[in-house]
Amino acid sequence: MKITLNGELKECPDGITVEKLLDLYKIDKNRTAVELNLQVVPRKEHSSRILKEADVLEVITFVGGG
Repeated sequence: MKITLNGELKECPDGITVEKLLDLYKIDKNRTAVELNLQVVPRKEHSSRILKEADVLEVITFVGGG
């Protein structure tokens, strides 16, 4: 199935969850916020939120510094 991840078209398995997508693309789950179709997905829902064809995700990674 095809989704858009941070503005890029990506191929991923059918029925994948937000959590598994982050694993697939090696994105640090502890330092990210995920927006799915313009709505923030709470971290506690990452393992249960199943993606569908043509979903649009924005993943923001927090970086510390000073």
